[in-house]
Amino acid sequence: MRRFLRRLITRRPVEHATVDCVAVGKVLQHYLDGAADAETTTLVAAHLDDCLRCGLEADTYRRIKAALAKHRQPPPPGSVQRLREFGLHLA
Repeated sequence: MRRFLRRLITRRPVEHATVDCVAVGKVLQHYLDGAADAETTTLVAAHLDDCLRCGLEADTYRRIKAALAKHRQPPPPGSVQRLREFGLHLA
């Protein structure tokens, strides 16, 4: 991902580097999940601070994720073990 993002970064010194909305859209989920590297996190965070459209999109994703987590039910007892056994049977 780092190599991909570097290609999308404008040709400015790193401390003044920016990314566009298309580049942010491609890595936004990784950023929101905390799976982006430090450089990507810095660039995306700066873009989200400056871009209303992308900031609203990120906020919407955060709200959806929080709502889903709030209503998440634990799996029924034994279902994880049955799923593992089924996977082993397939292998």
